[in-house]
Amino acid sequence: MRLVTQARRALLARLGAGTPIYAHCSFTHRCNMRCRPCVLWRGADKAAEMTLPQVEMLAENLAKAGVTSAALSGGDPFMRKDLPEITHAFASRGMDCRILTHGVKLGEERIRAVIEAGATDVSISLDSTDPAKVRDIYNGVDVFDSVIESMRLFAELLPRGSVPVMNVVVSRVNVAELPQLVPFAEKLGFYCSFVPIVISPSEEECDGFAAVAPELSIRPQEFDILDRSYSELLRMKLRGASIANSSRFLKDSVRYFKTGAQDWSCDAGTLYVSVDPDGGISICHNFEPFARFDTPDLGALLRSPTMRARMKSQREACKGCMRPCWAELTHAIFDMRASLEAFRMSLRAASKRK
Repeated sequence: MRLVTQARRALLARLGAGTPIYAHCSFTHRCNMRCRPCVLWRGADKAAEMTLPQVEMLAENLAKAGVTSAALSGGDPFMRKDLPEITHAFASRGMDCRILTHGVKLGEERIRAVIEAGATDVSISLDSTDPAKVRDIYNGVDVFDSVIESMRLFAELLPRGSVPVMNVVVSRVNVAELPQLVPFAEKLGFYCSFVPIVISPSEEECDGFAAVAPELSIRPQEFDILDRSYSELLRMKLRGASIANSSRFLKDSVRYFKTGAQDWSCDAGTLYVSVDPDGGISICHNFEPFARFDTPDLGALLRSPTMRARMKSQREACKGCMRPCWAELTHAIFDMRASLEAFRMSLRAASKRK
């Protein structure tokens, strides 16, 4: 049923007849870690976060608008003690719920609670198999064993058909070891998703998400290593390795690292939307909200010619990105090879998990 529903919504999206099918919902900017590539925690304001009744209203309006899949994120979403209730608000309305977390010091009780509330998938951040490298990325905090334990628990407790993902932020620190991360994740029951690092050029130009960390960027003298690692990832993908990225995204990532260019057509607002902790809904976090959690008939607003023209104008003014949750959904809908790869991955996950 899950695959049938997703396929139907994908067809409507492909025909341009639908509304967004995916929502990336950040319920807090709070985080108990201070990772080197991220400064999102600087904007944390607990008092401004949606209350649970407001989250319920958001979930209801997104469901009525046609959203079938939601990412529940932060900051780290486990900073919200009511994360199980938040998860239930979305899952009880028929949406697939993916939890995005750093996986540090969660424990079985909290993990089991969100899964019992309806979480269908998880994405956990881990950038290296070397505990020392991970400690460096986490600004000197030893988290490796804790993250591995969370991955083990999620893999054990998630329902059949889940696609647990280990998000790997690709930087100078780990570019040489990318192929080794795939079998490492697979042994834990996870797929790998490789995410090109985003770095702010200066404090003045910081977008509130990416840190000023030039020491993490991949330099031209490391392009040979980059090519070797991604060429091997593509070969592994072809052989059926547990890589969540599409072949197209992997190829595009190399170009992005070398030139900063991205070659895909963004569908922000038409396939996916972003939700801020205070309930503002935008086509992407780079833009001001066009609606809120309590906006009535969100679907009609999103389908209106005026709104569609506004979203198109915003997309055309954007310099672009390589955000996987955006780009990969576009590829899965409009790129035939990526569509087949996504379908095979779903079938494989359904057959492998007990």
